[in-house]
Amino acid sequence: MASPSNLQCFPSSLFWLAQLYIMTGAISVTGSAALIQNQYRGVVGGNVTFYCPIDENSTLELMYIQRGTMFVNGYYKRKKITDPVWSNTIIDTKKGTMHMSSLNVSHQGEYQCHIMYSGNALGHVTDMHLSVTGNYNKPALTKDCCDQSPPLSCLLTCVAHGGYPQAEVKWNVSQTHTLKAINNITRDNVTELVNTSSTARLNCSNGEMFISCSVGNLRSELLSVCKPKYTSDPPWPHVITIAVLAVGVVGVMVVMVVTLLWCKSKKCKKGENEDINEAEQGIRLNGNKKEET
Repeated sequence: MASPSNLQCFPSSLFWLAQLYIMTGAISVTGSAALIQNQYRGVVGGNVTFYCPIDENSTLELMYIQRGTMFVNGYYKRKKITDPVWSNTIIDTKKGTMHMSSLNVSHQGEYQCHIMYSGNALGHVTDMHLSVTGNYNKPALTKDCCDQSPPLSCLLTCVAHGGYPQAEVKWNVSQTHTLKAINNITRDNVTELVNTSSTARLNCSNGEMFISCSVGNLRSELLSVCKPKYTSDPPWPHVITIAVLAVGVVGVMVVMVVTLLWCKSKKCKKGENEDINEAEQGIRLNGNKKEET
């Protein structure tokens, strides 16, 4: 695909013909009625179609589009154009259009459409302007907070790539928080697309908050910052575990104590019964001995 940086001038035959008509007054641009302004907008990688106001009832002698003095593409009835044309353009003389594909930033600028009809000494020139934009990707937001709990500050970074024109990062943060940011913008030397980033340090003196960043109409995800690493509500998991174990141990000890007391009580009663039985047996023995005597 040809780019404006290495485009050739429009064919010498068309240039000579245009100059001839200008000198003879055939091509004239007088007043705003003869000069039609057309604004076109495209996106990097997309397409755009330029429209030239042709008269369908007249026989087209020539039609070409140029950018400055650079020939883009065109048609000449009397001669085949052999000069280079932009490879990403297609001319349709029936509709009076030129379709341009694979747009990039370098394609933006001022264009002119030149039209001339057979048997008509008056030519027409239409001025056109093409603006090209590039869509940034969704901003990515990351954080790096200090180890204290709660943290004293957090370092935030917001990055968006591949856009045009240049745009700076905007931080969406409450006015109650202090934010100091440093913006950085780089440009690709080939595509002319822009990468934009911003690094900011956030003071955490006001506690936890949610923050996001924006580039143009695109906004990052919300990010929680300045949140304490530890919190007492709900209790820490290991505290709960220790409490449960402590209750369990105390319960076991209580059961053991009760069991021991119960067992001891049973043994005492058993001993008393044995003593009573022995005493009764002793009385019986003594009584028997008396009877024998």
